[in-house]
Amino acid sequence: MLRSIRVIVGVVVTALTIGVSPNVLAHSDIEAVVIGGKLVVDEENSVPVAYGTGYKIFEGDFGDLTGGPLQTDDPGFMVPDATLLSGQQLWYNAIGSLSFWDGLNWGAAPGTLTLKIEDALGSDTLITSSGVTNPYGVIDQADTGGGVHAHVDFSISDLNPAGAYLATFELTSRDASGNLPSPYLDSDPFQVVFNRGLSSQAFETSVSALVVPEPETYAMLLAGLAVFAGIARRRRGMAS
Repeated sequence: MLRSIRVIVGVVVTALTIGVSPNVLAHSDIEAVVIGGKLVVDEENSVPVAYGTGYKIFEGDFGDLTGGPLQTDDPGFMVPDATLLSGQQLWYNAIGSLSFWDGLNWGAAPGTLTLKIEDALGSDTLITSSGVTNPYGVIDQADTGGGVHAHVDFSISDLNPAGAYLATFELTSRDASGNLPSPYLDSDPFQVVFNRGLSSQAFETSVSALVVPEPETYAMLLAGLAVFAGIARRRRGMAS
């Protein structure tokens, strides 16, 4: 019983800690390794995960210096040496639809907006609120050491509206000729959140909204804690 109380306390404290942190995320490349024949993203669990789905979250910024206000090549993709066989190809698979943060809530992106990813061979993936066109794209081919460090180009179709944009991906693989079957099982889904015109603080608020449980969930956690605490007190009273 006491162990159950400690578990609930830990969950509540963790959630509250995330909620008050103004900067939950910093830019990092999307690193993948192979474990048990499967591509695994962020093995060290260095980035936050979305509440409810467990998807790991990375970020990019359409306002970076080199990309201008509509384009970025961050985050990049990295596979350590000796992970893949030389020549094997790393691909992405875009899934779901494009979401948008309007400053208060996450929802579907405006219908006029398109997130485009140009892969290493110049093929375009288009993501809108309606879904994905041409979801698969090649990131790079493993070098002679079996590693990958590459960037693809992400762009948003319009300056407005300012906000944060979210897309969901998986990593997949191909042989040295780009053929299936995949040498490795696909990664679990992960998400990339892109800033378009928000201040750093406002952007991190949009990311925090993905990570932090809703107020109703806090209330349920605290209610559960109170129930367990009450049971523990009654048991101590009966024992005495």
